[in-house]
Amino acid sequence: MVCMRVFCRSPVNSGRSAMGVFVSTRCHLLLCALLSVSVGTGCQNRTSNPPPRPDRDLTYDSDWSERNADIYRFLISKLDEPTPDRIYFITTTPMSEWGDDGDWATIPEVELSANPKASQYRPANEAHLADGHVLENGTDAKAWMMWFSVKRWISETEVEVEDGVWCCPLGGGASTITYEKIDGKWKVKDYGESWVS
Repeated sequence: MVCMRVFCRSPVNSGRSAMGVFVSTRCHLLLCALLSVSVGTGCQNRTSNPPPRPDRDLTYDSDWSERNADIYRFLISKLDEPTPDRIYFITTTPMSEWGDDGDWATIPEVELSANPKASQYRPANEAHLADGHVLENGTDAKAWMMWFSVKRWISETEVEVEDGVWCCPLGGGASTITYEKIDGKWKVKDYGESWVS
């Protein structure tokens, strides 16, 4: 039992058995036995594959709703100018909810046009997904889909958001960020998980 050896082995090998040092008192023996059972049981239940994360089954609150509009406007205001030689589309639909053809929610045009950088991103309904590749409608030109989606509201002033970009297999990534509204302004509170392909 590997776990038992870790907790019951003497730090100094004096020629006695691994348990010899601790058997000197009943208290130490009892403590070692309890640790061995509890830790040993924990080790036996471990597998090479971690259990699924609860948020994988999470239903995002990604629609452009009255509640989400404020954080979405903030995120739009923080967008970087897109790379000039690429076609970028933008949506609030998280990648986990994309359909076979994309089926992305389109951000209202008035929201994009209100911000000069955001207006350079094209509406999601002008793109489609084919075999995992984002393509421009009509030309099938290779494109990128940028998204930001409310994962969940933690409180009225704290929200967890996923943002990411994707063009094709091995061409994209996403991260989770928690924002908090303090004195009427959204600020980053915490950085969560991220992935890159």
